[in-house]
Amino acid sequence: MADYNSVVSLSREEFERSGPSRAELDDETKSTKSDEVDIAKMERLLDLRPGMLAGDEYYLERLSCQCCGRLLTMYDFVFTGLVDASHSKSLIVHTFVGNKLVVNEPRRIRCSACGEIARHSPWYRMPQSYGCRPAHFE
Repeated sequence: MADYNSVVSLSREEFERSGPSRAELDDETKSTKSDEVDIAKMERLLDLRPGMLAGDEYYLERLSCQCCGRLLTMYDFVFTGLVDASHSKSLIVHTFVGNKLVVNEPRRIRCSACGEIARHSPWYRMPQSYGCRPAHFE
């Protein structure tokens, strides 16, 4: 099981270069930003008090489930981390709110509604601390 203590932080400059631009994040045809409802669902899934993740931004490359058609969000990303990657809730929470700047490889996301795993590995981004390296940045 992964451990936050072993995670290596990037410099702020490396982190900023590794992800989509602010324009891409703000473009609703390219990304989905988690709303208050989605963030509250993540908090419940991670056993957090309401509001613990509020105030931060959570983006997932715009992608719909090929099985049920539902628009995937960062909730599905968190769900996938728990179910498929066997990450602990504490690892996910620490990664989201910790002080390290983390960039991982993209991973396939499981739809939390129907269980289908996406064929495409979307990028995800939290401008404050966490994301993955989109294919066009390789």
